Amino acid sequence: MFSYVEGKRKLLFCTDSEVDRNLYILVRQALDENVTFEFHILEEESEESFVNQWFHKQKMGAYLYISGKEDFVKRIKDVAMMAGFTEHDMQSLINGPVKKKLICCTCHGVNEVSDQTHVVCVHCGQELEVSDHYSRRLDAYLGYVTIK
Repeated sequence: MFSYVEGKRKLLFCTDSEVDRNLYILVRQALDENVTFEFHILEEESEESFVNQWFHKQKMGAYLYISGKEDFVKRIKDVAMMAGFTEHDMQSLINGPVKKKLICCTCHGVNEVSDQTHVVCVHCGQELEVSDHYSRRLDAYLGYVTIK
């Protein structure tokens, strides 16, 4: 769920073809408070050059809300970060299943998980607990050895 951030100069809303109802609630709030905003529904990867230009034209004080499927959100976040946005300048909401990379603390192998809390490492067979420790550098979560 998104939270409305007050005091921003301009709000940017970006979503894929499956528009999130939460964005409409934020748009209504922006309208009520007379805040400038832009709303774009992007359906194809070919619009990436448009998105890149769009982000580069923004001035300080712009705040970004991204909603969509996991690959869409990740792609738009990456373009925004390359244009100068920081994690503090945006919120994102993923619609649908989320697949996470999990790094085994024993063999450092990469495993893919969805919503499990415990998995068996496909590389070394160690039973792992999925933690909430996330590495931006590795774009993965840490899997701790399960204590029995």
